[in-house]
Amino acid sequence: MDTSRATADVVIVADHPDKVSRAPSDVLRVVVGVIALLIVVLIGLLFGDGVVAFTADLLRGLDQLPSWLMTGIGVLAQVAILGLIVLAIVEAVTARSGRQMLAAVVAVVVGASLATLLSTLIDDHASQVTQLTEVGLAGKGGAGPAALLGGLTALIAAVSPWTTRRWRRLGWLGICCVAVTLFVTAPVAFGTVVGVLAGWVVGSATVVIFGAPSLRPTGADIAAGLEAVGVPLARLEQVSLDARGSTPYFAETTSGQKLFVKALGEDERSADLMFRMYRWVQRNDLGDERPFSTLRRAVEHEALVSLVARDLGVRTPHLVAVSPAGPGGFALAYEAVKGRSLDRVDPAEFTDRLLDGVWAHLVVLREHRVAHRDLRLANVFLADDGALWMIDFGFSEVTASDLLLATDLAELIASSSVMVGSDRAVAAAVRAVGAQATRTALDRLRLPLLSGATRTAMKADPELLPAVRAAVSSPQAGGPGSAQQ
Repeated sequence: MDTSRATADVVIVADHPDKVSRAPSDVLRVVVGVIALLIVVLIGLLFGDGVVAFTADLLRGLDQLPSWLMTGIGVLAQVAILGLIVLAIVEAVTARSGRQMLAAVVAVVVGASLATLLSTLIDDHASQVTQLTEVGLAGKGGAGPAALLGGLTALIAAVSPWTTRRWRRLGWLGICCVAVTLFVTAPVAFGTVVGVLAGWVVGSATVVIFGAPSLRPTGADIAAGLEAVGVPLARLEQVSLDARGSTPYFAETTSGQKLFVKALGEDERSADLMFRMYRWVQRNDLGDERPFSTLRRAVEHEALVSLVARDLGVRTPHLVAVSPAGPGGFALAYEAVKGRSLDRVDPAEFTDRLLDGVWAHLVVLREHRVAHRDLRLANVFLADDGALWMIDFGFSEVTASDLLLATDLAELIASSSVMVGSDRAVAAAVRAVGAQATRTALDRLRLPLLSGATRTAMKADPELLPAVRAAVSSPQAGGPGSAQQ
């Protein structure tokens, strides 16, 4: 798509995205690589001789293969190595990026050095299985194969973010082929595994230090995508709002319609996956489903739940369009609502009528087993005309379990108690869903199970959460509350 033509008449007011960024997934790769490398090194130090001998016995049948065949495999490995080096150099030169070229050089040197050091440390003994004429590093023992693999793997890991998916796959396929060939033809040792892991760690760390291409959709990408689905814009302005996992914008179409636009790219998806992984490793049962396989599926799910909630009678902004936004990104455009989120409303404005209006939306969702799953005050909007709107169904679930429905109760009770106190917050819940249903939230009223914003607000008053729990567990489940009609 010709983005410049599609967006030529659009006024775009947005932060200029950095050409390079550091995604959470980059840090995650380093952490996982370091853990795997430490495990292999510890196994090598503690049980190295036994593991090498056992592996050599498993591969003993390879010594019956003709030496010319094994030598040929070694030659193919050298060709693959040369091809990988040429590929990486071509990609670095083509990019014309001094940062990328420096990152590649640093990755090769440090990756090879680290692999050599660790291989020398744990590979005191190696067991020769196959007999072949030495070709380059194939067939040699020592730290040579480890250094080679460490440097190559670090090189591919460092330049991968700057290449296309096809070239990335080709590069990693080449690494696998070289690793398997050296493992079979060289003396059995830890060098191959250590080389790959050390290179992976160093290459991934290089990406974190030097950065990778930013994957956040630009304003021009968003405008072009909306234009492609029949929503031409006249203005697009980035805003600073609480929008977890997305970049928010206000927009105006050429016909004058006001929109709220959420832009999501691979960077946001990486952050969301890490957030979900953090929730998964906790001891508490948060009821999370498996993450969606792609960003497209996650965006489609949010659009689906938003449409379902609106059809059920929940007042939520109309979904105008779902569109692509640059390579790998997407945008969700909703009708804009003029007003304030409840976390920005003065506590004096929180009448019981306002609380009951919020709970009325939750009652509709509960009746149809839809869990919002992020019912903090920032996701409930008070329009200028006094109407209440529920927004952001990005983390929601349909056909929700009792656990998720109870978590919604707990989140809304806890977040509203910050504004109105424990008794009034619980009393509003009892009026909406009854005392028995309210008490199902008791086990979920714990700080680790609440949203980050609610936890932060409640920590400012250490007595608030115990008071909320006491009000929920009381026979009257909160008592009559204080009426402020």
